[in-house]
Amino acid sequence: MKKYNVFKVLFIALFAAIIFSFFIPQSQMGYGGIEKGLVNPITLVDTVSNTLTSFSVFIASFVYILSIGIFYSVLKNSEKYDDVITNTAAKFKKKGTFIVISALTLGLLTAVIGDVMPMLIFVPAFIDIAKKLGYDSKRAILSTVGAILFGSAGSLYTNYSNQILTNTVQTNIIVKLVILVISLLALILFVILTDKEAKAKLEKKKIKKGLPIILAFDIIMVLLILGMVPWSAYFGFNGFNDFHETIIGAKLFKVSVFNALVGTTLTAFGTWTVYSLTVIILIVSVILSLIYKLKIDGLFDSLANGVKKAFPYALILVFANMILVGVYNSGFYTTVITSVAGMKDKVLSSTTLSLLSSIVYPDYTYATQFTLSTITQIITNTKIYAPLAIIFQSIYSLALLISPTSILLLMALKYEDVSYKDWFKFISKFFLGLLIIFFIIILIIANKYVKVVSYVVLSVLIVILVLLIVLCKTKKKTKETKKDTKAKKDKRSKK
Repeated sequence: MKKYNVFKVLFIALFAAIIFSFFIPQSQMGYGGIEKGLVNPITLVDTVSNTLTSFSVFIASFVYILSIGIFYSVLKNSEKYDDVITNTAAKFKKKGTFIVISALTLGLLTAVIGDVMPMLIFVPAFIDIAKKLGYDSKRAILSTVGAILFGSAGSLYTNYSNQILTNTVQTNIIVKLVILVISLLALILFVILTDKEAKAKLEKKKIKKGLPIILAFDIIMVLLILGMVPWSAYFGFNGFNDFHETIIGAKLFKVSVFNALVGTTLTAFGTWTVYSLTVIILIVSVILSLIYKLKIDGLFDSLANGVKKAFPYALILVFANMILVGVYNSGFYTTVITSVAGMKDKVLSSTTLSLLSSIVYPDYTYATQFTLSTITQIITNTKIYAPLAIIFQSIYSLALLISPTSILLLMALKYEDVSYKDWFKFISKFFLGLLIIFFIIILIIANKYVKVVSYVVLSVLIVILVLLIVLCKTKKKTKETKKDTKAKKDKRSKK
């Protein structure tokens, strides 16, 4: 793959957004509702300012990605990381066991936390283990990033969605669990059943001081769960908040001892952000550097190398969200939302907008806020808001499997040097199959608001999937026939 292929994909997406902005007029929220205005194109000057805006708005995630780079740089400088990965992979007698563990761990954690970005810290290690076991890059990516996205599709906690659509954590919880289970099960079966590679022969290596690396991941995971699971929203449990207020209230000479030692970044468990997680990752990185005696020079080398290697991944975040900023400021997508949401079939229109939003709004929080707040201006029947939440959450997250602006996906493709084109070929039938399943679930829960056109679209999708499967099998048979013919010719020529 040519270097930075993912950036070409992002620039094509940006160029497409710029082109659309020259032809579709803007719309804005006014006192009387949504008001359509004139064309407000994304200019070159706008693109530069949008880049700066994207960087400033997503600075916390930007730094978080750099901290992950530093963390893995320290691990690799310890010269123990590869051996730990090998030994971990060697523990799985059956390859499929790890895929099950990987998918369930990342998927369920994402579903409970309600945010995909925190899971990024585990993706490189999980991909490396999958590769050691003999899985190819694409299946390793699907078993990690795919699991995270499916966790988001069935997420139990979607704060902005609940606020905008006046739902609670309990709303649609059974449907969310069904989507979560089906998608993760489909992922596991797809990866295991389509894998043709034999299990790699791994021998455990004798390593000293390998345990600190394992403990580092365990500690980060435990703190991530404690810090980022919304305990109050789920269970009404405020004990962590009370405890935090108590410890910051302990003062010496009228100064909070906790804030003086740790700072104000680490808030109460259950209210953490990626910025809080960044602090933990950096602290763990420093402790590991001391354990492995990297010294000051080694620590700063890890810092420099980590930032250098992670910087392109952080740029993916900035450039993808630059499209978000540009599209939002231009206002043309608001016009698209108002037009599509005005369709009689509200289920089909909402599904379509969820798919489109995954491209123009790659950050889930802002996508939810910008898209749903506009849709609710057009769709005023509040009875449809419960199924609307499921539609947006599930379809948007699923679409990030193929979206050219999907941040986690593009990072993983770059990490494994897989081109977007090859990924699309690999994932297209699986994506289409899950889209059909999700759409059927949506039609069931929102049957009161479905028109005939939705069933027509569903039928078309099924036909397309069948044709793709038949076409792939035909190509496969043709290739096998050509190979057999060539082999026979070679045998004859030898005789």
